[in-house]
Amino acid sequence: MTRAKKVFVLILSAAFLLGTGALVGAQEKKAANPCAAKPMAKSKTAEGTVKSVSGTTIVIEGKDKKEWTFAISGKVAEAVKKLKAGDAVTVSFVEGEGKMTATQVAMTKMKKAANPCAAKNPCAAKY
Repeated sequence: MTRAKKVFVLILSAAFLLGTGALVGAQEKKAANPCAAKPMAKSKTAEGTVKSVSGTTIVIEGKDKKEWTFAISGKVAEAVKKLKAGDAVTVSFVEGEGKMTATQVAMTKMKKAANPCAAKNPCAAKY
């Protein structure tokens, strides 16, 4: 082979290797997208009364006396500052990475219990 042919083959081989290396690098970057790998978490709700509120968590107690602890941050943390123990709330949350994270906290009205005296004595004064 002539010297010119050898140089041409060498340059062509180097261009081929660099081109395939760039394609492999582009594929690795594409696969590293963390947003594409995580599925969207399904939102759930819980109802109860506030037991405690801190800068990073809210604890509520359900009707069955079960306590739920939710992580809070950002706008949710700002919104729960006005809550106090005993307030009735509905918490929308997602589960992931071993914890429940509140996405929204809304105050709800407490349902009044039926008057137990009214059932025993229908003529009793209504409150």
